[in-house]
Amino acid sequence: MLKLRKRLKKKSRKRHLERKKLQPTTRKDNPRAEITIEIDLPSSRIANTIYASLLPETRQPPGFRSRTTVRHDGRVLRLNIKAEDIVALRAASNTFLRFVSVAIKTLNVVAPFYRAGESDPLLGQLGK
Repeated sequence: MLKLRKRLKKKSRKRHLERKKLQPTTRKDNPRAEITIEIDLPSSRIANTIYASLLPETRQPPGFRSRTTVRHDGRVLRLNIKAEDIVALRAASNTFLRFVSVAIKTLNVVAPFYRAGESDPLLGQLGK
């Protein structure tokens, strides 16, 4: 009888651990928190470049507590973040704003190498 009880306890513990591993998915139809961020950029080309760099980050498997969509219309970049709670919303918005900041800083560093009429960024330096 004692061995039987131990087996039953072990099985219930395994089931509890299996349930614990499952992650909740974001409810797409009814998020509890939502924010839309619009960023006005200097040109539509920069907006398109940043949009292309953010797009892979919006594709994520189920299990995350937030979902982000990115759109651009001319010079305006729009981030729409939906989350299950305010903590997840803050984390996602901080992450995506940091991504945008890094993309802008990277473009500022790389831009001098791409002058009008030069297809290769190193040609300007090699010719001097």
